[in-house]
Amino acid sequence: MCLIRPRRVEEHALPLENARAQAVYGRPSAVNRLLVLNAEPRPGRVTVLLLREAIGF
Repeated sequence: MCLIRPRRVEEHALPLENARAQAVYGRPSAVNRLLVLNAEPRPGRVTVLLLREAIGF
């Protein structure tokens, strides 16, 4: 199990999602699922998109 939480998730995305969840559901949000790719043993199986424009949070 990986217990590392990237800083941007904690400092940027979570507060935005927490505010949205509070407004919509009346409940806070939490980091429950987090994908961290360290390596891929079979090349070509994973595609990751890194964008220079805001498409949400």
